[in-house]
Amino acid sequence: MRSVSLVLSIDIGSTAVKVIAMTKEGRIAASESGHYPTSSPHPGWVEQDPESWWEAASAAIRGCLEKVGPDAIGAVSFSGHMSAPILLDGDGKAVMPSILIADTRSHKETAFLRDRYKADFLQLTGNEPIDAFTVAKLLWIKRKHPEVLDRACTLLFPKDYIRYKLTGRLGTDQTDAGNSLLYDHSKGEWAMDLIQELGLPAHLFPQIHASSEMVGYATRDASAVTGLLEGTPIIAGGADMACSQLGTGAVRTGTLAITLSTSAQVVMRVDSTFSSGAGKVTYHPSAIPGTLYAMGSVFTGGLGIDWAYRLLTGKKRLASEDYAAINELCEGMKAIVPGSANVMFLPFLVGSGTPHFDAYDRATWIGLSTGQSPELLMHSVMEGITFNIRESMEVFEADGHAIDKVHLGGGGSRNAVWSNMIGDVLGKNLSLLHNRDAAAIGAAMLAGVGSGMCTMEDIMTQKLVSVSEPITYSSDRNQAYDSIYARYLKAYRALNEWYRQE
Repeated sequence: MRSVSLVLSIDIGSTAVKVIAMTKEGRIAASESGHYPTSSPHPGWVEQDPESWWEAASAAIRGCLEKVGPDAIGAVSFSGHMSAPILLDGDGKAVMPSILIADTRSHKETAFLRDRYKADFLQLTGNEPIDAFTVAKLLWIKRKHPEVLDRACTLLFPKDYIRYKLTGRLGTDQTDAGNSLLYDHSKGEWAMDLIQELGLPAHLFPQIHASSEMVGYATRDASAVTGLLEGTPIIAGGADMACSQLGTGAVRTGTLAITLSTSAQVVMRVDSTFSSGAGKVTYHPSAIPGTLYAMGSVFTGGLGIDWAYRLLTGKKRLASEDYAAINELCEGMKAIVPGSANVMFLPFLVGSGTPHFDAYDRATWIGLSTGQSPELLMHSVMEGITFNIRESMEVFEADGHAIDKVHLGGGGSRNAVWSNMIGDVLGKNLSLLHNRDAAAIGAAMLAGVGSGMCTMEDIMTQKLVSVSEPITYSSDRNQAYDSIYARYLKAYRALNEWYRQE
């Protein structure tokens, strides 16, 4: 009889897969990763081949199992990047590349949906249509490639595709369904009346499972490719930010989680959608049944740090040693006072997310002159990104959501200067997450719940989330930042108007 002591999670990220084996206490026993390419054949297009996910995932699973042994795995679950639809034909083959969340080709469809169906989407989901959501991508396919839609038999999302390859079973969960904008939050089902009114084939929309539901077993073919034991239980899993909500501890009322990756996400549990936040943050079904989370999206997160470093050094791309050099650069910032000597950066390299969601917005440096150091300019970039994070937090606070804990994770949280700055700008003490792969951790939690190795109560009480002691913010620096932040908001309004005149 085999000794089951671990769960396995597979996180299909936007550029790489991460596989972890985790104990029921939340300790990472082993991990493995792999990468896949992203294509941009036309301006604004961002797509991937789903088969490349499977190739990278199966290799990473095998590599992880070589470290812990397949006998130890009690269940497998998944996380996957959001709003990246995959259309499969009757043979289970993708009929076209997956269109990723950052893709903006469907802007005409988004404008149509905002003009004709905005009220419907607000009632169903609390969200206004934006390019990121799946519905606009499906309408683009319908308009430009109706023959592709005719060939398609099923709609899946990244984590669902990997689960299908392991089990041979089709389906999704409520967190990915919710990101389509074609899911009725109150009823917990596809909004079939709206789907049919939009002219989308009803048969595309698969069965919706609970994120922690056991939906199948690893097949013999999957076992041969991955090394998983045939018959290993497979749990539905969730969208990456839904899993990240679990892995960051943002399941408790009053806990705000900030993830610093290429973009930055600001996540908080909410009891319902609220009108003052509509169009400023987005609302999503949680992996915890019957609950929601709200998300502020900072499109330029770590992307801005990488961009600034490349600009300041002349490098076209960054190697691993460059990240150590960025940290060294940041060490030279400690003496810089709030406001970066009147240099301000508006961090909209790819347009703005929360609270504006305006594609016209562009990044801008204000106050440049001779004699300014690379450290000063990088400091201003970090401040600008952090001000945009504060905008997300203020949307939550404006609706009466009290914030008593802030958890900070993602790769950017390794930067002590930036972490301290975030606390000072927000005026909040914050704790650093010890495990920074929050989405993979959250997916492992779902595997634990689905297999009985842990309970939903363990997740709700944050038993499996480990954080540092709170980092105390500086009240003096916070007071200084309040006035600088007011100037940032004023600069944004002026520059948004200017860019719209182009």
